[in-house]
Amino acid sequence: MQSIKCLILLFCWFLCLGVEAQNQHEIDSLVNKLRTAGRDWTNYSEPLVKIGDPAVPALIENAIDKNLPQWNRRVSMETLNQIHSELWVEPALEILLDDDEIPDLRNRATAGLRGFDLQNVKTGLWDLFHETDNVYFKSNLAQLMVYSDKEMAYDAFEELYKTTSSHVQTSALNNLIKLRPEESTHWLMNALLGNDWRTANLAMDSLIISEHLNTQVLIDCYANEEREDAQWRVVYILGQRKAPESLSFLSKALKNKYWLVRTEAAVALSRCNAELVEMELEPLKNDTAYFVRANINWILRQLGSE
Repeated sequence: MQSIKCLILLFCWFLCLGVEAQNQHEIDSLVNKLRTAGRDWTNYSEPLVKIGDPAVPALIENAIDKNLPQWNRRVSMETLNQIHSELWVEPALEILLDDDEIPDLRNRATAGLRGFDLQNVKTGLWDLFHETDNVYFKSNLAQLMVYSDKEMAYDAFEELYKTTSSHVQTSALNNLIKLRPEESTHWLMNALLGNDWRTANLAMDSLIISEHLNTQVLIDCYANEEREDAQWRVVYILGQRKAPESLSFLSKALKNKYWLVRTEAAVALSRCNAELVEMELEPLKNDTAYFVRANINWILRQLGSE
């Protein structure tokens, strides 16, 4: 009986060796095809991503081989980034911090490093952030600083927020409010009043759900801003938050000179508590302005009060 068990174990061992050899042959074949692949590179990359960690060492050889064309190194790196193995961290850092490397490849390496502890290279990341002029590369480096030194990351995103790139500015704003939620109102109000529509929209959506917002900050902003879009955004935010303390403000906004603002105020009031809204609207029912009376009648119909 014992000898039979030994034979079975020996058979399983040889079987595993055979499977391992077969898998390695498949890995080597796919990785080798990536060395010369063109637009069909995903045909070889996707199976390697499914294989995962066992494919990483061979892919790293491609990624660090400076004799390979840039494209083929790049697609090998893209495959490694998708596998996201810890084995790729050190080689990716070598590429990233190598001044003689191709800039595009240095930038590509950042995707494979996110999520890993990078405290030991925080100085190198900070220096590289200030050496490069490419704002997209800088943005990716700032993302890595989140995993190395959050104070550095905050300073980096604060600098990036001033960029003229809408995409980079929006990403920076998102990270600033994540890193220091307690300071989020400052950044969000700044973006809300800015000229970039993308960051203004992000700020508007964020302020609707913010736990740190003081309603009075928005009301003061409305009073101090003459721009129609800024006033409209304030009314929209307070309308979505449905805070009882906003009802008086929204009622007064019905008299705004801008059609967009007063219409938004009417819509907001139509979604609030009917009894409280009616109390706020009572003094305005006989307003001299037709558009105020028209909006009040519409609100009351929506609330079922007429």
